[in-house]
Amino acid sequence: MGKVDFQDRICRPCCMFFVEGEKEEMACLGARVAERLLAAGRIDTAHVNAAEKNRSVWEASRQDLGETLCKKCEFRAEDCDFQSPQPADDLEPCGGYIVLAHLLENRIIEQADIEDVL
Repeated sequence: MGKVDFQDRICRPCCMFFVEGEKEEMACLGARVAERLLAAGRIDTAHVNAAEKNRSVWEASRQDLGETLCKKCEFRAEDCDFQSPQPADDLEPCGGYIVLAHLLENRIIEQADIEDVL
């Protein structure tokens, strides 16, 4: 997936942190994992496009994705408040996390699929 597709499918629709024209070469680990799953043929773009912002879905994945994904993400130390012990009520995770939580919730992927491409 090219940079424009990547941003159009994951970052723009799902990530509250995405700012057009700013640090476009950067992407959270969740978005890069989703991109790797697409490249490996484990998911298709329809699955990514179907991801919606749904607090109950991403909250249900907090512990599992926190352990496998967030602990390894370079944004966690300084830029990520979502995995803090008491995040603000209106705080959302990154776009990649939202997409992966959707894929897990709908049993399109399993935790092992994420671990395989990390």
